[in-house]
Amino acid sequence: MERFLSGIDWITDKVTLLILILLNLIVGLQVFSRYVLNHSLFWSEELARYLFIYLVFLSGSLALRQDRHIQVTAFVDILPVPLKRAIIVGGELLMLGFAGVVLVESIRLAAMVWTVPTAAMEIPWSFVYLGIILGMAVMVLALVGSLWARFMGRREERRAW
Repeated sequence: MERFLSGIDWITDKVTLLILILLNLIVGLQVFSRYVLNHSLFWSEELARYLFIYLVFLSGSLALRQDRHIQVTAFVDILPVPLKRAIIVGGELLMLGFAGVVLVESIRLAAMVWTVPTAAMEIPWSFVYLGIILGMAVMVLALVGSLWARFMGRREERRAW
């Protein structure tokens, strides 16, 4: 399971890097086009917005997997180890439930808007929602992997939620 999740992390890391590079190029091209050539690219702002959605959700899944989200540990750190474990597992179960609901609902939403085109690029809105679906799917996998590792006794107690 850990090897599989590490592979997903590697792919997600490379995809988010590519998205960040594309985002910078597109926004830079838009600025150059608008202020130097006096011609605005009609598709660049929309594409940048959609790439940013992908970047946020995929990066959020990486941050979750690497324990990089903001956490306040002052209260949890002073608890006895069994209670600390229970709070951490409870928090991960809550996050898993939330990510699962968002995943299912974003799949439903993407299916509903498959034939609806975006304003400038005229691509189906489902491609925009695919970023949410992918990010939440990776979050669900990361949380299941973390809970499994805790259940098997291979995960140290670091999280505070």
